[in-house]
Amino acid sequence: MHIFGTVKDGLNYKVRKGAYAVIFEEGYPKKVALIRAHGNQYFLPGGGVESDETDAQCLRRELLEETGHLIDEIRYLDHAQRYFLSTLPVVQPMINDGYFYTTRLGQKIQAPIETDNFLEWVDVRQSADLMFHEHQAWAIQKALDQLQDRP
Repeated sequence: MHIFGTVKDGLNYKVRKGAYAVIFEEGYPKKVALIRAHGNQYFLPGGGVESDETDAQCLRRELLEETGHLIDEIRYLDHAQRYFLSTLPVVQPMINDGYFYTTRLGQKIQAPIETDNFLEWVDVRQSADLMFHEHQAWAIQKALDQLQDRP
């Protein structure tokens, strides 16, 4: 497992397990699907895994809520954690325990439920500079490297 961020002594970190999708545009991956939220913060699609669901169920639920799209071809990519101070809704030391998957964006079947999240296709070369979580930027690069290593 890969660790990002700095552990600060004396803080009690809350662990939040999440499942996140790396989705490249069809064909050669020039763009990656990101969610813009809270103004101009960028995240991979996905989110917190509920106690009664698998990672795949979480991804399907989160993508439907955030984008209105179905997903398929869910493939495990890697696991990483990031230590950080969350500021929403209150300041809280957090460990984002991220499980990353490559997926394919399927049919749009509804309007997004989360009206403050916006799906944007971003050039992969710019994505690392935009990401709020550095372990999510790392996952994008790892998925891109895997695609380029395929024969």
